[in-house]
Amino acid sequence: MTSVESGRTMAEIASGKSKVWRSNREPKKHTVRSSATKKIGPASPASKLSLESPEPMYASIGTEIPDKGWTFEPKYDGIRVLAYATPADVKLVTRNGKDKAAQFPEVVAALKKLASQTEHPLVLDGEIVALVDGEPARFQELQGRMHVKEPQMIQRLSVATPAALILFDILMDGDDGLIGEPWTERRARLLKRVGKRTSTHLRVTESIEGDGKKMLEKARRQGWEGLIAKRMDSRYEPGKRTRSWLKLKIEFREEFVVGGYTEPRNSREHIGALLLGYFYGDRFIYVGHTGGGFTREELNDMSRRLKPLERKTSPFKEIPKTNEKAHWVKPEVVVEVKFSEWTADRRLRQPIFVGLRDDKDAKDVEIEAPSVQRREIRSGSIAKRPAQLRVNARAKSSAKTSIAKDRRRAASVSQIQKMDKSAIIGQLSAIEEAGGGGILDLGGGKVLNVSNLDKIFFPKEKYTKGDVMRYYTRTADFILPTIQDRPLVLKRFPNGIDGESFYQHKPSETTPPEVRVEVIETEGEEKQPRIIGGDLLTLLYTIQLGAISVDPWHSRVQSLEHADYTIIDLDPGTRANFTRVVQVALWTQEVIDGFGLHAAIKTSGSTGLHIYLPLPPKTPNKAATLVAQVIATKVADAHPREATTERFVKARGAVTVYVDYLQNIQGKTVAGAYCVRAKPGAPVSTPLKRAELTDDLDPRDFHLGNAAERFEKVGNIWNEAMGKKNSLRALV
Repeated sequence: MTSVESGRTMAEIASGKSKVWRSNREPKKHTVRSSATKKIGPASPASKLSLESPEPMYASIGTEIPDKGWTFEPKYDGIRVLAYATPADVKLVTRNGKDKAAQFPEVVAALKKLASQTEHPLVLDGEIVALVDGEPARFQELQGRMHVKEPQMIQRLSVATPAALILFDILMDGDDGLIGEPWTERRARLLKRVGKRTSTHLRVTESIEGDGKKMLEKARRQGWEGLIAKRMDSRYEPGKRTRSWLKLKIEFREEFVVGGYTEPRNSREHIGALLLGYFYGDRFIYVGHTGGGFTREELNDMSRRLKPLERKTSPFKEIPKTNEKAHWVKPEVVVEVKFSEWTADRRLRQPIFVGLRDDKDAKDVEIEAPSVQRREIRSGSIAKRPAQLRVNARAKSSAKTSIAKDRRRAASVSQIQKMDKSAIIGQLSAIEEAGGGGILDLGGGKVLNVSNLDKIFFPKEKYTKGDVMRYYTRTADFILPTIQDRPLVLKRFPNGIDGESFYQHKPSETTPPEVRVEVIETEGEEKQPRIIGGDLLTLLYTIQLGAISVDPWHSRVQSLEHADYTIIDLDPGTRANFTRVVQVALWTQEVIDGFGLHAAIKTSGSTGLHIYLPLPPKTPNKAATLVAQVIATKVADAHPREATTERFVKARGAVTVYVDYLQNIQGKTVAGAYCVRAKPGAPVSTPLKRAELTDDLDPRDFHLGNAAERFEKVGNIWNEAMGKKNSLRALV
């Protein structure tokens, strides 16, 4: 982005490059556009505004209230804009690059006054909302103003239905580019510039630090749409949807794209119902139809917009069945809809039209996973499905398995909604006995379709798919912290370990909306959706697909370029016994001790051992690999007959142990702690105490039949060890 005052780019301002400001400077005719910028239309000579603007920073959906280090703001129900303000001119640029300044003259006047008072231009981030009795109102109140072009009507509406711009961020203050500053610094600057200059039409959002539960209670009391949670140390990342900002939604309200409409019945005019969908790659997926919530004027306006877009064929991947004749349209018009919930077959229940969203592009519409609104759903609101067994999660279970409470529950899991695990295990047993398929009620309004629970996954031991699901339910408190916020790589065995297997990196289009999916971008690759771990529903969904182990990335979605730990994988040669693996592990531990570091160790669930070193925050992936390489090389150099770092299998000795440090490359994974492995005997990757590294250690002793009982007895030793971060100064 270019400064409205000096013509300098944000990068130039950040680097401190000097440039003389000239009051008669025209906007540059040629600028280099980044992937996060959009054209906003021609600027008038008086405005001195850049022809380029960054996209705003976007929030990801949140399912739990974060703890320390966060601040909480109301989620307003309006139009998100970046405001470019000088004393002479103002632009209010929406997410898809449209300037709404003409529609909201009272907001423009307030911003011009602010720019005059500060004596230099500003770039601000905020939301335009309608005012009713002086307070922010629902989006419907704004509908009548968004598309008006006639000046006299605009002026009348600005009095009849006034609007305000509620500010929550500042990107530029004169020549100071602020996107690289933490939220705390930007907030302080925003309050300094605007705090004492607010008015009816220009306000600063409230923000409560640290007490999200209190803010959420207030949001529910006052009927807000939800909350926005922001990390207080977060930088502003234009055009990115990050986990540094989280949407905590109280209501089910989302944007969808119109793919058609039905003819009206009886006395209704223009349109019967809108046929709604969303894009998943190049495919357009149907989610339902809505005919409620329209005024007569809105039906007329919608018909006027859709008529020119009509086409002969359906844009949907699967043609929806309709009671009345359907008219298909090009999927370009975006609408906002509120609804009661998602059904099990991914349809909207009781959808109601809220308004037209011409501030958003159809291709930008993404389906969001449920947030905190799931707790609002009344018990029994989920539709029953014929020929399937559904058991209430709160009912008393007759299952023989009892679940011991883990006294060392990890902090990340304490934020996850508490589940009645014994009841869920009871459901799984009942569904398996009744034929293997049904709807699993996880409590809190969350359900999962499960099938083939009676299928044998481990032929020799006769363990079924249901056994694997019950194991992961029982050990959820142990395993969920290890996969929290991490992309998961799935190796699927739909017919058990003796059947064909294949890897799945991306979610399918039938992935339930409750499963967390994030679009991530890695070095050298295009943006791709990935399933993200952290909750029981997602974990059990991966098992439903036929995955047996859970293989998480070494970094989290909030910071994929940084590793949380580095791994040394001890892989024995064809004639190296496990006693040798243990010996190499002890030598590796000695090297780690020599550097003043600490590690966690576990069986791989196969023939080797995994040694993890927790890393300081913000450790780059390449540095993580380097740390493991330094340690592995020292071990191999000291014990060349027993250990090697040779990459080529044929060049290694058959009795040596490969000390592998290359599992730390971004995107590579190993089986996570507490995971079942798809191998004969159903072994489990089991965390160990250092004292257990003896000649008597046999990894086959830990398996699906007994591992959960061990974990409940010894406690969560893995997450305790991984919670203590190392300092790498000794390696420098």
